[in-house]
Amino acid sequence: MDNEKLPAVVTCVLDLEDDKRLLSRIDCYLMPLLCITYGLQYSDKTSLASGVVFGLRADAHLVGQQYAWLSTLFYLGYMLAELPMSFALQKFPLGRFLSITCIGWGCLVMCLAACNNFTQLAVVRFLLGAFESAITPGFLMLVASWYKRSEMTSRSLCWMVMTTVFSSFFGLAIYALAKHAQDSGGLAAWRVINLFLGACTILHGFVLLFLLGTPDEVRWLSEEQKQAARTRIASNGNGDGGQRAWNWNQVQECLVDPQIWLFLIIATIPSGSLATFGPLVYVSFGFTNLETILYALPNSAMNLVWFLLVALAIQKFPATRFPLMTFGVLPPFIGLLSIGLLPESTDKWVKWGLYNMTSTFTVPTFLAWTLIPLNIAGRTKKTVISSSTFVSYCVGQMIGTQVFRAADAPRYIKGLTVISVVFGVQIVVTIVWKAYYNLENVRRDKAQIAASISDAENDKINRDAGATDKTDLENRSFRYIC
Repeated sequence: MDNEKLPAVVTCVLDLEDDKRLLSRIDCYLMPLLCITYGLQYSDKTSLASGVVFGLRADAHLVGQQYAWLSTLFYLGYMLAELPMSFALQKFPLGRFLSITCIGWGCLVMCLAACNNFTQLAVVRFLLGAFESAITPGFLMLVASWYKRSEMTSRSLCWMVMTTVFSSFFGLAIYALAKHAQDSGGLAAWRVINLFLGACTILHGFVLLFLLGTPDEVRWLSEEQKQAARTRIASNGNGDGGQRAWNWNQVQECLVDPQIWLFLIIATIPSGSLATFGPLVYVSFGFTNLETILYALPNSAMNLVWFLLVALAIQKFPATRFPLMTFGVLPPFIGLLSIGLLPESTDKWVKWGLYNMTSTFTVPTFLAWTLIPLNIAGRTKKTVISSSTFVSYCVGQMIGTQVFRAADAPRYIKGLTVISVVFGVQIVVTIVWKAYYNLENVRRDKAQIAASISDAENDKINRDAGATDKTDLENRSFRYIC
């Protein structure tokens, strides 16, 4: 490892008021950028689902499983690009690299509007997945480079909740655009949707070029403020998120760390297929194409409320993280299983109500992702676990889209039932995960007491280990957040 690239151990102390002012400045600049970018990413990702109810399937002459394959190919591109993208995130300036990928995927979304057949759509969807694969792991690295561990979850959930906010906002915008396109008889509604979303993304990408980055990269902090920003996260014990040399020892450690297997299992939960096939499920209840957009808004609103409640609960009571991860899976598990068991003659509003129970399903997955910057130390190890997690996520989504078979349309009972069963597995894994963290923390507490190390000494060891790029397994003073 190239030790010349490692920072000196930070020992200066920040005044409490100065720290608050600096945190406020960081939030004011950074959080809007992360929130808007992530919201646009989700809106672009679901443009296929919006388009299919406005004529994409007929205009592109899609048959059989071709629609499902368009979603699968997105995640295939995402999966194949994840490892090289994660490597690039470690080697190149984080802010500039993410900005370029944002502009790239915006161009690809606009290209969707020009597609006329399955082959063209397949190529663009594959490339779109590849470009978007850098965003979530890149954002988790940004959070780790700016915030204390006590601040990470609330900030991460803040930009993750934009999947809900933007699905509501753009849902209304798409409704207006689609209705106008249908009434005017001009360009097909699904093409207008993609042109609109792509243009918004490209414009935002150029804003990111000037404002997004780590403390060492941004222009909106003075040199003194940059040093203060590095100082305030030193106690995390898991590094500053900056550029580091690749460490193969940390790669090997990943293979023997139980955490990676827990991350991989949770990541394969194919919940993303609900976003792809959700509009078609609403249509199966008996709603029209335009009604599917309007009647999906309450689901988004409930998801937003749940996000906010979870963020507030974890901020005030950190020990509620894993119980909330478990509870968040129960309603969708019950709702989807009930839809699968109910007769076809069941009133559409009953099915609509049961499907709205899925509004909490995204939060447990996002909470699991926030554990990467919280509980993984070592720059290379964090990169490997992050990229592996999102590769598994892609595998899960590809499988999930294929369990929704064209032969099962329009109700997709088999697909909904499979997803509900997998949610049940997620509950068990979450319980095991918390037990592992508790046991490991108890072991480390006992070792600290046996070695007669004070809390102050332990904190200094933890700071030094983080500054010198030690992993969470190498640094026995590190404690897991659970």
